Amino acid sequence: MKNKYRNGFTLLELMIVMAIATIVVGVGIPNFTSLLRANDTVAEVNNLASALNLARSEAVGRGVEVTIAPLSGTDWSTGWVVGIDTDGDNVFPESGEPILRSFEAVDSLTFTAAPARVEFKPTGEVTNLATFSLLPNACDYSNRRRTLSVAMAGYVDLTRQTC
Repeated sequence: MKNKYRNGFTLLELMIVMAIATIVVGVGIPNFTSLLRANDTVAEVNNLASALNLARSEAVGRGVEVTIAPLSGTDWSTGWVVGIDTDGDNVFPESGEPILRSFEAVDSLTFTAAPARVEFKPTGEVTNLATFSLLPNACDYSNRRRTLSVAMAGYVDLTRQTC
């Protein structure tokens, strides 16, 4: 007895599946790209927040002032370092001064406002208030402007705003 049923797909069934797959991919890719951009922004903002928290923690733990400053002048997008200004000349980083950790350059964010440096006292407090305003290069409904504020007590607060 012969098998009445054929194994496999007809050309019409294959074309329908391909059309549905094309629609799903066409709708999903833009949303996925937006998600990836938002994740990049969150990761880079979290790096800055963790650097601030590290500086505070090290200041309290070591009992000395710890500074976080941009790698190059006042441009935070070049990256930043956490360390100790041992000679107290308010210039950091200099050769010979200990660097506790350095952070890489930021390419998906623009710093629209940032202090020249942030110094944490041995008590965990900052010497002056600091606010970082970060604007994503691709700013939209899911990837928003962020503001990191450092209170006098040394705590870091993150807020999100519309672009």
